[in-house]
Amino acid sequence: MEKLFTKRQAAEYFQVSQRTIDRLITKLDIPVFKIGRQVRIPESSIELMMQKVHMTVEERNHLINDMLEV
Repeated sequence: MEKLFTKRQAAEYFQVSQRTIDRLITKLDIPVFKIGRQVRIPESSIELMMQKVHMTVEERNHLINDMLEV
């Protein structure tokens, strides 16, 4: 079975807030497991998030601007 991370663990790994992790999950359409109200992020989703975060400056600025509008 794949290792699962909490949002707090993912936030610490990426050195961002948990809210940023929430936004990345939503904006990048990252697959997660929901158990009741708890969210668990599989290791493969962490890797996918890393791949999708590596983008051009223009793409990153567009994503950040979209996130700030929410």
